Amino acid sequence: MTNATSYRSAWDNTVGTSTSWITALFCTAQCLVANLAYSMILADTFRALLQVAGYTLSRSQTLFGAMTCVILPLCLLKNLSSLAPFSLLGICGMIYTALAMSLRYLMKSYALPDGKFVSKLSSPQYTPSFGSKGAAAVFHPSSLVLLCMLSAAFVAHYIAPKFYVELYDNTVSRFNILTFSSFAISMVIFLIVASMGFLTFGSNCDGLILNNYSSEDKIMGFSRVAVAMSLVFS
Repeated sequence: MTNATSYRSAWDNTVGTSTSWITALFCTAQCLVANLAYSMILADTFRALLQVAGYTLSRSQTLFGAMTCVILPLCLLKNLSSLAPFSLLGICGMIYTALAMSLRYLMKSYALPDGKFVSKLSSPQYTPSFGSKGAAAVFHPSSLVLLCMLSAAFVAHYIAPKFYVELYDNTVSRFNILTFSSFAISMVIFLIVASMGFLTFGSNCDGLILNNYSSEDKIMGFSRVAVAMSLVFS
């Protein structure tokens, strides 16, 4: 291999130093966009949790508080190894969320017209809505939103060198096993969440699917906690 620890250094060793800034720029831009996406999810998730606790804050106030009180202290840590157990807990939280969404779909808790939580949704825009176009709807321009989400779902290439360097007994074969198994598990979780969300709410699925669920739904309330912990610690 190149004995590089980043994409820029790998580019330096294989292509040349004059254009390696392009790789660094794109990796930086990817991290910037990812941080923006995570900030949006954090704001919605913490805001929903605070509403359950009886506190009503704006999205901006919630995001500022989460960044100041949670994210900033974590960023100031010199060593993130202490967060390893919480990272595993975050993965368990994602699995719990997928199972909880499956349970709510199978129990028809949000099914029209008399599902248990249909009348307790926070907004009419979250009411389940289903059309009659069937599979032909995949050719509608709005399906490009899903395509964009899928393209970002497995983005991890910009930290692949770091994963390889930190892998115990880091051979190519072991790294391949790590990559394939991790992507397979992620794919299963993504498929379950996307399928259960759409089957439950149809075309009215929110960008953050947990927003669709009632704040009085305790099972999904734990999912919000799980997602928040996953975002913060993993």
